[in-house]
Amino acid sequence: VTTDLGQTLLLFDPANSPRAEFELGASRRDPGRRANEVQHTVRLERMFYLQTTEVTNAQFRAYQADHSSGQVDGNSLNREDQPAVTVSWQQAAAFCNWLSGREGLPPFYRQERGIVVGFDPASTGYRLPTEAEWAWVARVDGDRLLRFSWGEEFPPRSVRENLADRSSAYITGRVLPDYDDGFVVTVPVVSFDANHRGIHDLGGNVAEWMHDVYLIPTSSGVVQTDPLGSQSGDNYTLRGASWSMSKLTELRLSFRDYGLAGRDDVGFRLARYAE
Repeated sequence: VTTDLGQTLLLFDPANSPRAEFELGASRRDPGRRANEVQHTVRLERMFYLQTTEVTNAQFRAYQADHSSGQVDGNSLNREDQPAVTVSWQQAAAFCNWLSGREGLPPFYRQERGIVVGFDPASTGYRLPTEAEWAWVARVDGDRLLRFSWGEEFPPRSVRENLADRSSAYITGRVLPDYDDGFVVTVPVVSFDANHRGIHDLGGNVAEWMHDVYLIPTSSGVVQTDPLGSQSGDNYTLRGASWSMSKLTELRLSFRDYGLAGRDDVGFRLARYAE
C-alpha cells in the first residue's frame, strides 16, 4: 500500500511462510549478548504491512511543520530525505494516529488530552511495528535467524549499512576502524540496498521505536502469538543499530534498548494490520 504521504508499505503473511514461529532473543553462548535478550518463542499469524523505509523529515513535517531533527557537530540530520530523529515514542505514535485520520482509518492508539494511554488491537490503523514483527522481517531468512543484517560475519566485509565508521570517529569516539560508508551521520533512507524482504535500514542509519512497552521477557516455554505487550508503560522498546553504533553487541539484530524521549540516532517506521 502507499500512504497519502507517498510511503510504501509491504504486506507480510508470516502464517503462510516456512517459519511463522521463531525465537526472539539470543542464546547465552552468543558473544555480545545482553541480559535483556532472553530467548522465548513467538508466533505471528496476523498479516501486517511494514514501511520499506524509516519515516523521513519531509514526511514527519507534513504532521509537525516546525519539526527539526537538528545537527551533530555541523553535520545536518534535518534534510528532507533523512530519517526524522529527536522524535519521542509519544510523537511517533501520535503521527500514526494523525495519518490514520487523514486516510479515514480507525486510530490504533487511544489518546487522552493528546497523550497515548493505550491501543486497540483490532484496529487496522497505522501504528509502530511490534518487536516480534520487526525481528521476523529483519532476522528470519528461510530456516535461519540472521545475526547481523548483512549475515553472520563481524566486522562486515563490505559496506551494507550506515554505521559508525572512520568518518564518524571525531563524533562518536568509537567506530569500525576499517569501515567507511561515506557518511558521518544519517543518510537518505534509500542509500543502501534493502534486506532479503525488501526493507531498508533495519541494521543501521537510525534505531527504531517499537510499539511494545519495554520489558525483560521470561523463558516460560509458552508460545506468544502476535504479542503486542502492555497497554502502557514507562519505557518503550528500541530495535536496530544506528549511525552512531559500532560495537558487536549493538550491531547484532537481537540487540534491544529502551527509552521514551527522542534521540539523534532514533527514528521510526510505520506498520499496520491487514484488513
